[in-house]
Amino acid sequence: MVINGMLPDQLHILLRLKSNISLTDLVRNAKANSSIWFDEKNFTAGKFEWQEGFWVLSLGQSQLPVIIKYIKNQ
Repeated sequence: MVINGMLPDQLHILLRLKSNISLTDLVRNAKANSSIWFDEKNFTAGKFEWQEGFWVLSLGQSQLPVIIKYIKNQ
């Protein structure tokens, strides 16, 4: 898994999911739990909130090194 941010309002995550895991459930749970964590740590002046929705891209194995480098260098 690789995670890095770009600009103050964008996050890129590269991960591999098992076929029995719902991507929608994963993102919903990640957003919910991270919002609680951000609020507990007082990282923002007000209540932390994610925007609605998310974007997903499927990659081939041969593309992984390029994408990993891209995310790490943001």
